[in-house]
Amino acid sequence: MEQPQSGTTWNQWEDDGAKNWNVMAGGVLASALAAGAVAFMLRRARREEARTPSGFASRAIDRTRGMVGDDRLDAGRDFLVKTVVPEFKPALLSILEEFEEVIDDAFGRAKKAIKSL
Repeated sequence: MEQPQSGTTWNQWEDDGAKNWNVMAGGVLASALAAGAVAFMLRRARREEARTPSGFASRAIDRTRGMVGDDRLDAGRDFLVKTVVPEFKPALLSILEEFEEVIDDAFGRAKKAIKSL
């Protein structure tokens, strides 16, 4: 049995394989670059949202509402306003008074320092 002779040679197959390999590698590389760019943009968008206090607060509220529901959240807020805040009010007022004393003392020292110049 003789093998059929055709017009193709080993070099031709080698060249075609290299072209196909380059096309496949280019496609994989382009897909990886596109996926990386999308991931980078998503990460940057999430990071910018998390950095702002309003973005952090809104995400926290959304997660809390999703976990406990609106009724429980309202009950917690009512408890905080009616029970906890009135108990902390005297402590907060005393902290503010001490803060005021410290600031008045610092301003008095600053005035003395300026006058002594």
